[in-house]
Amino acid sequence: MKRRATYHTHTTWCDGRSSAEDMILSALEAGFTDIGFSAHAAWSFSSEWHLDITAYEGYAGEIRRLAEQYRTRITVRLGFESDYIPGITAPDRSLYERWNPDFIIGSVHYVPAPAESGSFVPWCVDAPTAEVRRGLEACFGGDGKRAIQAYFAQVRKMAETCDFDIIGHLDLPKKRNGELRFFDETADWYREEIAKTAASIAASGKIVELNTGGIARGVIETVYPSKDICRALSRYNIPMTVNSDAHRSQDIAYAYPLAYEYAKEAGYTELMYLDDSGWTGYPLE
Repeated sequence: MKRRATYHTHTTWCDGRSSAEDMILSALEAGFTDIGFSAHAAWSFSSEWHLDITAYEGYAGEIRRLAEQYRTRITVRLGFESDYIPGITAPDRSLYERWNPDFIIGSVHYVPAPAESGSFVPWCVDAPTAEVRRGLEACFGGDGKRAIQAYFAQVRKMAETCDFDIIGHLDLPKKRNGELRFFDETADWYREEIAKTAASIAASGKIVELNTGGIARGVIETVYPSKDICRALSRYNIPMTVNSDAHRSQDIAYAYPLAYEYAKEAGYTELMYLDDSGWTGYPLE
């Protein structure tokens, strides 16, 4: 059976621009067999781009209703993209079990400032360029190496300690690196961080996504994660899935051929899809 899916989808329930039903209709038009919804979540608080803490029941109810409505045409899954901020919120089923999600994506968008920095505001790696620059200076004194090491250390801690399914956009900080040039992806220390992170993910049993969202939004020209990281993940046989991280219905399948190319070049022959019995590998075609 040929499968095509995205499990990383944002709608008007959080910071997306399209409704859940519009996303489903676009997925059907693109020939998808599966779609998963993953509202930004940080239980038990919210920001302007997270699912509001009063809206969880409504969100879960709508996705379950749509899953039933379209069940003969496409498999619809309920999920969350949950932030990991140590001591504040985590992508862990224990926090989200009341909504019975089918899956959870764990993502690091915020890196807490080191105590010695004197900053109480974390570094947001996914913010506009000027904000990323300000946070980098306030939290890490402008030291890109320290900032990136702190980011990957947090990703490893998330993978090792939290109960979730998919690690979101693994090398997210590169989103603004084209403009800010605050780290070098070819540096030995960066490669060491990737090697340590791949080993940590392998031990955790988590899936890593190939995410095309940065391309769709015009901020980068490459997939998350990079080809070098994909090869590092492949060496550990870390399972992989392809997601669009779409915020608009027209981006539901954006740059999928490129993502498949990344997977194949790294040596992958199958991708992971969520069945009723759990995550299962299907041939990469």
